Amino acid sequence: MPLFSRKLTDYFPPHSLQWAEKPLNEPPATTFLKEVTHICDAINHCIRNFPRKKDNSLTSGSEDSFQRLSMSSFALLLSHFEIFQKAQFAEIINTVDFMGGFDDIDLAKKLEKAGCNLSLQRILAGRGDPREPGQIIADALPGWHNPEKVNSYFRILFPNMNIYSGEVISELELMWQLRHSIVHTGGVITREDSIKAPLLRGLGERKLEFSEGFIVAIGRRFHIIVQLATSQLEKSVRSAIDPNLEEPEDLIEFMTGCDSPRKSWFRNQSGEN
Repeated sequence: MPLFSRKLTDYFPPHSLQWAEKPLNEPPATTFLKEVTHICDAINHCIRNFPRKKDNSLTSGSEDSFQRLSMSSFALLLSHFEIFQKAQFAEIINTVDFMGGFDDIDLAKKLEKAGCNLSLQRILAGRGDPREPGQIIADALPGWHNPEKVNSYFRILFPNMNIYSGEVISELELMWQLRHSIVHTGGVITREDSIKAPLLRGLGERKLEFSEGFIVAIGRRFHIIVQLATSQLEKSVRSAIDPNLEEPEDLIEFMTGCDSPRKSWFRNQSGEN
């Protein structure tokens, strides 16, 4: 007899598995920031409806539930960010024919040197489902959790560009380390992990706890990080785009556009947010 009376897939609601279609004519940054706001809204909905004490603080049961939901939401945010980085890189790869200065043989050598391993298994997995080369290449590159490495990938395409500044790299390194602690060590910052990010020094063997404003703070940071990254990318794309191309703005917008339901979370012109 089987150990369990029902398969795990029996718990999926009927017709719940949707095709993973990317939005038509929507830039990767816009898709990502929509997901960010949805997750922030979900957390805020829970916070508003959790039982509270007379002093408006969460009850012990609510606090316990909130911490687990926050950790899950944070890990989901980072998963969507990884998808965004890959999608942005893939769109550039797919459109290099419209830019000057690219040689396919040279580009292939640089991608191989960066660790792009296109195995037959990876290629066979895509049969029957048309995928553009950029998607396959981005999925085959390792290290999307390492912002320095992501910088190096985009420098393959635009040698003089850093998509992330030093300050942004520090922020992302901390986020990825926190995500590692949630996913791999049950929300505990181990001593070994505490020395990997400067802001975690001295916090070894501590269990993570997030305040009620943490997820929204992450959402706001991602808006600024993505806004700055796409701005850098747009400058490089504009300088490389074929000047004889008809209606280049549509192509540039699709690669580097950046919009959000929370426009107020973007960095304004005075540098404030």
